[in-house]
Amino acid sequence: MDAKDVCVEIENDDFYSKFLVDTVKPLVGENISVTEQVTKLTQGIEKLTKSLESQVLAKHNDLLTQASNITDLEVMLESVRSQVQQLLKGAEKVQERVNTPYHTLENQTLMLERVQTTCNLLRHIAKILSLWNKLSSVKDNPPKVAMILFELKELIGDYDFEGIALLDDVLNQVEHQRQDLLSSSTELLQSSLLSGDKAKLLQCFKVFHNLQCTDEQIKATVQKILFDLKSLITTALNVQMVSIEVKRTSSGRVAPGKANIMNAHDFKIKLWDNMDKLFRMDIYNSCTKVIMLQNVVNELHAIGNFRNISKNFWSELCIIFGNELEKSPSAVSQSVEIDYPRLLKCFNDLLARLKHKNLEMNKSCLTKWENAYLSKSLGKLLEPVRSMWHLNQVPTLDQVDNAVRVISEALSVSMCDKNLSISLAQSVAKCIKQMNMEAEQRLSMDSDVAQIIEAPTSSQQKNADLCNALYYFSSQIKRVLANMSSLLPSESVQIVQNSLKESTSLPVLMSFAESIKNSLYIILLTMHDEPDLRRAEEPGTRSLSCSPYMRELQQFLSRCCDIYLSMFNEKPALDECCVDIAKSCIDRFVYHACNVRPLSAYGRAKLQVDCQQLETCLAPLVNDITELGDHYRRLKALGLLLEKTPREIARGQYEGAALPYSLVMMYLFSHGGAELVAPHACAGWTAARLMQWLDAHRDERDRLEFVAGALQRYQNHVRQNQIAHYDEVYPVLLQLLEDGKRAIRK
Repeated sequence: MDAKDVCVEIENDDFYSKFLVDTVKPLVGENISVTEQVTKLTQGIEKLTKSLESQVLAKHNDLLTQASNITDLEVMLESVRSQVQQLLKGAEKVQERVNTPYHTLENQTLMLERVQTTCNLLRHIAKILSLWNKLSSVKDNPPKVAMILFELKELIGDYDFEGIALLDDVLNQVEHQRQDLLSSSTELLQSSLLSGDKAKLLQCFKVFHNLQCTDEQIKATVQKILFDLKSLITTALNVQMVSIEVKRTSSGRVAPGKANIMNAHDFKIKLWDNMDKLFRMDIYNSCTKVIMLQNVVNELHAIGNFRNISKNFWSELCIIFGNELEKSPSAVSQSVEIDYPRLLKCFNDLLARLKHKNLEMNKSCLTKWENAYLSKSLGKLLEPVRSMWHLNQVPTLDQVDNAVRVISEALSVSMCDKNLSISLAQSVAKCIKQMNMEAEQRLSMDSDVAQIIEAPTSSQQKNADLCNALYYFSSQIKRVLANMSSLLPSESVQIVQNSLKESTSLPVLMSFAESIKNSLYIILLTMHDEPDLRRAEEPGTRSLSCSPYMRELQQFLSRCCDIYLSMFNEKPALDECCVDIAKSCIDRFVYHACNVRPLSAYGRAKLQVDCQQLETCLAPLVNDITELGDHYRRLKALGLLLEKTPREIARGQYEGAALPYSLVMMYLFSHGGAELVAPHACAGWTAARLMQWLDAHRDERDRLEFVAGALQRYQNHVRQNQIAHYDEVYPVLLQLLEDGKRAIRK
């Protein structure tokens, strides 16, 4: 059996396979007996033995060859071992030959290094002694002394000169003289800042620069100034110290038990005296020192870039002041909250005196007090406004004057600072808005507030009184602004002026205006019922009187002005309202005059008189009717139109004329025969319906299309009835239509 087959048989046999697993469990528990197991193991061993013998027999030549090769390998290994031993002996010899020169070179290098160190040390000693000897010759020149001392310090720091007796005294004297020079220069710096001696300051900083300690000296100087200022600020805000000063000098009175009660008014005066002195003297003097320091440093470009000394100092000072104010007693905080503008004035006056570009107001440290002051100011501004509106009563002039006085005080207080002024102006705007809202809530909205038939009702009178109170309020504030305009920032003035735009009687007046205009329209509509406009006779030479509707119009307008509009005091709003009524009256009169059918020559003369009379009718509304501009020119153009022939009208019409092409064409229809029907008659409209359409369609293109429709209808009528000739005015109308369309296209 092949060896491979024997192995496969043993691996697949259940009994033999258990011996191929690494385990220590006994096999006694099998179903066969121990004898049978031993016998079977013996058989398996025999099979393996025979398999090995057969393999050895089959491979004996290869085995012998490998055995001889092993002998050759052992011989070669022995040869290699002997060669390795010889190589190691050669390496030891080479090592001995290299180490000896290396150690020699190392010793010589160390000696050379020591020689070089000694030479450098001697050179430094020589230079130190040379500089030391030179020091005595420049002792009257501190900057040069500082330069030499700095060089000596650098040289001394390069090596350890301990144990060199020659330099012991020099080393001690160098440090001692450096400290003396630094101390004397520092003292000179402080005294120069006090005296303002710029030349000595320059000398000090040259010394500091040569000693390489400029930055430290600047920081120390500024910190000392800040420290001193902090102490002064603390003292000024110390309520106990202020109380002691008040007790010494004020009118403090002795209460029962001999308790000295401090007068609050005197305390406030003393506190702000201290604050004023703090800013006017202490802080100002310190700032001038720092500014001088900054200017001197800026002149010495060689000492480095120190451009922000004054800026950083001011920022630190503001923070310190804010922190000290934060820690101050409640009595001081309350005084600052109440009189915050005085504190701002102290700051701004200080900055105005200093006039330095790097010093700007840092209000972040005062935000708490500014917000508190603005909150109280807003409450103070709103209080008189809210109190004057009691139930539904109209405020009196005294109450309004009181509110205006509070507003005036707030604006005058804010003059010290632009940002504060803008903030207070916004508070004033809220006050004005509150006034408008209170008045608006009390305006009557009854159905009779716009009636113009009977005498003014109580609701109308109340509305007028409210408008007059609001107008008086706004006019007084405008007067205050006019007096302060040169002192207040323009932004503040603009904020208040914008808020006053809502304080107007115009909405109430316009409700009257609508009622008046509606009545005017009804009166003017009766123009079409006037028989004189259709009278066939010639006007002749005798003078004509105006039409009855025009007399009624004059009486009506005069009555409205005397009874209803006269209740209001706000002349600008009243003028605007009257101008609006006058313009509407002229527009409606022109519309009606251009569309009266039929219209005779006598009627045209009558309308000319009515045009002139209308100017008299409008006199109660407008003092100078020429101020109506285009509307007045339109009325004058209508008067001229009434006395011209159609062809003269066509020749005189041009782009930009006072009367538009559409109205001129509507008027010319009155010169035509009965077959040339007016545009509104073609549409089957009444005069009232035509007025509504004209009010809704103010675009000239729409109106020309409306007139063109009437012309097209007339043209169709002529063709259908085979009429030999067109009406004389028809070509004129066609020409004006083309001219009007051409003007629109431009």
